[in-house]
Amino acid sequence: MRTRRAVSQLVPITGWLPRCSWNTARTDIVAGIAVAGLLIPEGMAYAGIAGVPPQMGLYSALLGMFVYAIFGTSRQLAVTSTSSSAAMLAALVAPLALADPTRYKVLVSAVTIAAGLLFLVAGVLKLGVVSEFISKPVLKGFVFGLALTIIVKQAHKLLGIPGGQGNFFHQSWHVLTSIAVVNPWTLGVGAGAILTMFLLGVLAPRVPSVLVVLVLGILSFSGFGLERHGVEVVGTIRAAMPSLSWPKIGEDDLADVFIGAIGIVLVLIAEALAAARTFAAKNKYEIVPNQELCAMGLANIASGLFGGMIVGGGMSGTAANDAAGARTRLSTVTASMFVGLTLAFLLPFFRNLPEAVLGAIVVHAVVHLADVGTLKYYARLRTGSIWVSLAALLAVLQMGILKGLIFAVGLTLIVLMRKLSSPQDSVLGRLPGSQSFVDVARYSEAEQIPGLLIFRPNGIVFFANANRVLNRLRELVRAAGKPLRAVLLNLEASPEIDVTCLEMLGQLRNELQDSGIDLYFARVADPVRDLFGRSGFLKQLDGRLFRGVDVAVAAFLGAMQPQAQARSA
Repeated sequence: MRTRRAVSQLVPITGWLPRCSWNTARTDIVAGIAVAGLLIPEGMAYAGIAGVPPQMGLYSALLGMFVYAIFGTSRQLAVTSTSSSAAMLAALVAPLALADPTRYKVLVSAVTIAAGLLFLVAGVLKLGVVSEFISKPVLKGFVFGLALTIIVKQAHKLLGIPGGQGNFFHQSWHVLTSIAVVNPWTLGVGAGAILTMFLLGVLAPRVPSVLVVLVLGILSFSGFGLERHGVEVVGTIRAAMPSLSWPKIGEDDLADVFIGAIGIVLVLIAEALAAARTFAAKNKYEIVPNQELCAMGLANIASGLFGGMIVGGGMSGTAANDAAGARTRLSTVTASMFVGLTLAFLLPFFRNLPEAVLGAIVVHAVVHLADVGTLKYYARLRTGSIWVSLAALLAVLQMGILKGLIFAVGLTLIVLMRKLSSPQDSVLGRLPGSQSFVDVARYSEAEQIPGLLIFRPNGIVFFANANRVLNRLRELVRAAGKPLRAVLLNLEASPEIDVTCLEMLGQLRNELQDSGIDLYFARVADPVRDLFGRSGFLKQLDGRLFRGVDVAVAAFLGAMQPQAQARSA
């Protein structure tokens, strides 16, 4: 039994597949067919974003969904190429490939394998928490900028104009200055496809709108004679089932491949775990984050070894899978099989698919990432989050995707350090008739204990803010004047402290002692108490360390009583 449980943890399919009933299997098979109708054209479209042939997007869908179904723990997650992974992949590989198409494809496979290895390492080391490494406002701004960048890069397909170069602003200017040469037939095809998908999404959400526009696009090319009007098509796709091959790259490229893959993996972890957790909560089950990372790693390694591109847990495919009624990963196995059938038999049918339709599919897939509503929400909160989001957004538009990602991560660290280095604090007083101590700035009825300053840092105290805390206490002590007999420091917000903080507390004690003021501590965590003991600081406190603020206040009042009696005598 224990061995079986261990196997099912490492290979989750051995746990759920034997218990799958026919009714569940039938529902999942139908869901898988519906999802394949979305993911096949999306895979081809995302391959265009990545700058690789359409079949590489299909290889990714085939292998990503199949391998993830074996090792993953989400029942609805669709692991295929995504718009964000494709865009970041192109941004990484294009400068390294030096305009060599063969080298470009090899590097794409190499980056995919590198990303898979990084996913595996993160899973084995239980680094699922890395998904929270980029703050939500920064991530929202980055993704918004990513969506706008992807959309403007599809403009040449939708308008029938030459492609542009440079960042978002350069390409936008290229589009504006090329209006005179727009092909109206191409524009009509692209605009019609986008309009059809959005209308079907509103009027008939269960209809696979992407599949509908794909079929209509192929039929319209011959039916309306679009070839006579200069409408470009995908053309002949020469592909077979994927075969195993190891991408050969030089040692000089190895560092660039792995360093670039780190940024892509960071975004994909956040994207995939967010999608998996969302639909796990909706369907009332739990995922195993670190197993998810391992599954994503194996899916990417398989995709890279068989000529595919980076895969992740896309929200659109996962939402479609859930909406189609998927209850187990049998749905994605089915979708994977239909992708395989497409590669084996159906690719000739895509020959007359207009490029404008693929561009429209991309725009439809990413437009929801340009989330204006969330930015408005951040603006209403007035916490400064909107400026962080806008900074990340503009960084992507100006610097490009990978440099924008580096900026976004750096911005997260700057915001974090600024917040930690400037903690809020409270002076506490007692509510009348109780033993509750609250912030006197918020509760006017709270009474301060005569001769006692009760101070609470409302955040962790560490090396970056130790001097700020010390200077703040100095200000409060000076403001209190001669009546002050003791300072009570409430450390409940600091489960641990470092050496810098310890030295600051020692300096504070010495300064207070020189002024005839005692130093008390309350709500000190065990690790901090242990550090006090090892450093000898605990002995210097002479027992003035208490479990709670009320106990410390009682001790202070008890110590002051004999002095008051002596003065009255």
